[in-house]
Amino acid sequence: MISDYLKAGYPVLLVRTHEPERFIGAACQQANGRTPLQWDVVRGYREMGNGAEWQECDPFDLPNVAAKRTEKAVWFLRNYHFWLNEPPVIQSIQNNLPIYKTKGVTLVIISADVRLPMELEREVVVLDFPLPTREELKTILGGLVESTGIEPENEEAVLDAAQGLTWEEAENALALALVRQKQFDPHTICTLKAQMVEKSAALQFSQFSETFATLGGLENLKEWTLNRFKNRRPGLPFRGILLLGVPGTGKSHFAKALGNEVGWPVLSLDMGRVFGSLVGESEAKMREALKVVDAMAPCVLFIDEIEKGLAGVGGSSTDGGTTQRVGGTFLTWLNDHTSEVFVIATCNSYEKLPPEYTRMGRWDAIFFVDNPGSDERLEILDIYTKQFISKTLVDFGKTPDLDGYSGAEIRQVAIEAAYNGGDLEAAARFVIPISRSQKAQMDALREWARARTIPASKPQGEETKGKRRVQV
Repeated sequence: MISDYLKAGYPVLLVRTHEPERFIGAACQQANGRTPLQWDVVRGYREMGNGAEWQECDPFDLPNVAAKRTEKAVWFLRNYHFWLNEPPVIQSIQNNLPIYKTKGVTLVIISADVRLPMELEREVVVLDFPLPTREELKTILGGLVESTGIEPENEEAVLDAAQGLTWEEAENALALALVRQKQFDPHTICTLKAQMVEKSAALQFSQFSETFATLGGLENLKEWTLNRFKNRRPGLPFRGILLLGVPGTGKSHFAKALGNEVGWPVLSLDMGRVFGSLVGESEAKMREALKVVDAMAPCVLFIDEIEKGLAGVGGSSTDGGTTQRVGGTFLTWLNDHTSEVFVIATCNSYEKLPPEYTRMGRWDAIFFVDNPGSDERLEILDIYTKQFISKTLVDFGKTPDLDGYSGAEIRQVAIEAAYNGGDLEAAARFVIPISRSQKAQMDALREWARARTIPASKPQGEETKGKRRVQV
C-alpha cells in the first residue's frame, strides 16, 4: 500500500492501524530497494533483516538521525505520534524534509491514532492499513485446522463472523471458539466482536425485543425497507434512511425492530459522546467508531435524534469547527463506505438539521413519519391494550376518538386505562396529544415534509374516502 508513495519520494507517511507488526511485514516487501529500519521509544532503532543490534535513539533526535543516513531508507516509527506536537520535533522534521527527498528517505509513522499538528498537516500523508481480507482470514483458519485437525462445519459462516477483526483478534476468537464449543462456532466469534463495541465510548451494542409485529402502521416504510434488504447486491448503493417526523410516532421503535426482522445486530451511535475536549479528539472518536461499525458488518447503525448531535454545524458554532468536521467525517463515510451497514437516523426538528443532510442522494430515502391514520390507531391501540390490559379492542366495544394522537400517546392511554379499571375513554382525557399542544410547529413540519419526503404510512380510512365537491 506504500509502494507508490516510496517510488514518488514522499518524505513522511502516517499509517493508521492496530496491527503494526502485520503492517511492517507487508510494507517491507514494498521497500523497493530501500533499507528498512524500525524504531520504538524503548529499544531505539536498528536495520531489519540482518540481525543488527538495537541502538539508542532519543525521539527528539530521530529526525536528524534519519537524515544522516547515506543510503535510501524507509523508517518504521512505532507510536511516534506522541512526539509530533513537540516544537523541536516539528521544526526538525520541517528542516530535514529537503534532505529526505534528496536522499530517498521516508519516515513511516505507525499509530492507531492521528493528531497531526497544523504545521505538518500538509507535509504528512495519512493512510489506513486495511484489516485482513477474506483470503487472509482463511489462512488463519487453515492454520488452526492444520494444528488441531478440526474442520469447520460451515467455513463461509465462520469467515463471515470473523470479517472485520484484526489478525490477532481473529486468531484469538477462533481459538476461543474451539476451547468453548469444541468447534469453530460463528456465534462465539460474533459475541467477541460485540465486545469491540464496548471499547468505543460512542457506540452501544443494543439488543431489542421490538419486532414489526409490535409496531402498528408504517406499512410503506416496512415494505420499502424489507424490499431494499431483499434485493441488495454489490454495486448498488446501500446506505440507509432518514426518518423525519412528529415525536412519538415510532421512528425509534422501527429502527430497533428492523434488526430483529432482518437478523442483523443493531449498534446505537450516541453523537453527544463523540465529542471530547482535546484538539482532534472528537474527529478521532468518530473515525474509530465508524471503523468498529464497519468491522461489525453486516449490521444496522441507529442514530437517534441526529439533529441534537449536529447542533451548530449549519450556524455560528463556538467549538472551532469541531462539530462541522465531525459531521463531515460521518457524511464522507456514509457516502463512501462499502461495508454492509444500513443506517437509520431519526430527526424531530428539520430546522436544526443542516441542509447537506437532507439533499437528494445522501440517503437511500427520506421518510416522513406522521401521526397514525384511523386504521393504524386501532392497530396500535389493540397492541397496547393486549400488552397492558390483557384485552383486545373487541372486548371494549366502543373505543375513544384518538385522532391526532401519536403512537407513544396511544400507548400512554392504554397504560392510564390499566390503572383505571380499563376505561379507555376516561384515560384519553388525561393524555394531551402534541398535535394540540404544539399545533403550529407540527403543521409547519408537515408542510416542509410534503414536497421533500416519502410518507411512511399508506393512505387509509378517512384519508382514502372521496370528498364531494359542492358548488354554492
